[in-house]
Amino acid sequence: MGSSLIGGTSAHAAEVTRTYSASKGFSSIEQGTNQWHYEKLAGSAYLDLIYDKSGNRWAAPSGYPWVSATALHPDQNFDAVRKWIAPGKGVISISGSVQKGSPEGDGVVVSIRKDEVKLWSETLTNTKAVTPSGVSRVAVEAGTEISFVVNKRGSSNHDHTMWEPDIAYTGAAGSTAGAAPSKSSASAANKNSSVVSVLDYGAKADDTIDDYPAFVAAIDAAKSMDKPVYVPAGNYVLSDILTIDGVKVQGAGKFLTTLTSTNPKRGSIDLKGTGTELSNLKHVYQTTVARGNGANEKNSITVRGAQNFKIENVYVSKSSTAGIMITYGSKNGIVSGNTLESTGADGIHMTGGSSYITVENNVVRKAGDDTIAVVSYIDSDKAAAHHIVIRKNDVGYGSKARGIAVVGGTDITISNNAIQETSMAGVYIAVEASYNTRNVDRVTVSNNVIDHTGLAKPSNHPNVLVYASQGIVDNVVFNQNTIKNGAHRGIGVWGSGSIKNITFNKNILIHRIGEATTFAKGNIKLNQNEGF
Repeated sequence: MGSSLIGGTSAHAAEVTRTYSASKGFSSIEQGTNQWHYEKLAGSAYLDLIYDKSGNRWAAPSGYPWVSATALHPDQNFDAVRKWIAPGKGVISISGSVQKGSPEGDGVVVSIRKDEVKLWSETLTNTKAVTPSGVSRVAVEAGTEISFVVNKRGSSNHDHTMWEPDIAYTGAAGSTAGAAPSKSSASAANKNSSVVSVLDYGAKADDTIDDYPAFVAAIDAAKSMDKPVYVPAGNYVLSDILTIDGVKVQGAGKFLTTLTSTNPKRGSIDLKGTGTELSNLKHVYQTTVARGNGANEKNSITVRGAQNFKIENVYVSKSSTAGIMITYGSKNGIVSGNTLESTGADGIHMTGGSSYITVENNVVRKAGDDTIAVVSYIDSDKAAAHHIVIRKNDVGYGSKARGIAVVGGTDITISNNAIQETSMAGVYIAVEASYNTRNVDRVTVSNNVIDHTGLAKPSNHPNVLVYASQGIVDNVVFNQNTIKNGAHRGIGVWGSGSIKNITFNKNILIHRIGEATTFAKGNIKLNQNEGF
């Protein structure tokens, strides 16, 4: 057995005693050499790490967690695991102390497990060495897994943990010491499947146990196998932000599969990478908190710089801030067929220079701010949001601000939407000094029905409002819209900023209260409109 074995035969001729040393038996060649495996753990799913030559350790592609010959380090989502697999029937005794490698950080939780049974556990908050107890004369069978696990507490910073155990094994002389397969490796269950099910990684529907680790493990495994993640019908509990990076996650249907976030300040589902998709499920917050500074961690879904992404047939119910936030230069995305209600901020919000996004066939009800908005800030955005298509959406229904808004942005198309019952303007095209937003250029608004909007007093917004308190609004065209039942006025073009070319072609304005139009600024061009 090479350098990992110490000692010789026992007093019983039919048995031998071997000692397997974690440090001396460490391999840089393959998993299972000298009975040792190097893994990461989320929930009940153990996943193999990959050997990193530069660090002389087994690690995840991101660098964490990792396992070296003498130490382990977890990350925020995965425990670090050194695992030994019994070569045969016998008994083992475990020796060797464990200690944190640094006095900094909030500590680690270390444990020894026999298969799914915890033999010993301790929380380490300083660098004092601790020797595990109750781990002598432990009965094992061929394939029994003994796992040495290092788990973060609150943060994984400074969680370098020194641990190089020895296992004294006494068993039958004929027992093989070759590598045994890991019984608990969930990835094996998915090799012949077209999807990766969260159930295979420890998730359980319709209970109160946190499924977050199982989802993290399933997403990680699916990415390595280039397969979608499947979430069967039922309710699943998530305790933290769930990141989906370059993976497709699909439920059984938006009324069948529910993901419930229990932390109102950190409940977002974050989409990153290329080709990421989220579909056919419902996301709810168990409770919400005040919108406050609008932190993205409190959104329902946050698209963080993803490309070629899709959000389809998702039901968003409640959020502390936005329903779907698309930001950090996200590009080439489709947001389609979703239902959003009772969000703390905008229903669907596109900002951060995001571009080439299509938002279509969505329903947005009772948004805490605008139902669908494109916003571009001078202070924080490197470029304006651009090439956005907003079409065939049904929005409003008691939403607290505007219907569809462009507050800074270029090359925006708003078409064939139904907009009703909003507190402020149904369609709002603007540059705002209060938020220091960028200019507006090339916006086309066509074939929409804007019905009974601008309800709030004393704002008294018209159904349609073009506004500039700074900067420039130019090349805005309204074609063949039906603008009706305005609570206060029909159409307004206002503001102290620069408003240039605004064109109205073949629009119908009917049944408003108050003035038909208040054109205070701009080069207004009117062609074959009715009612104004």
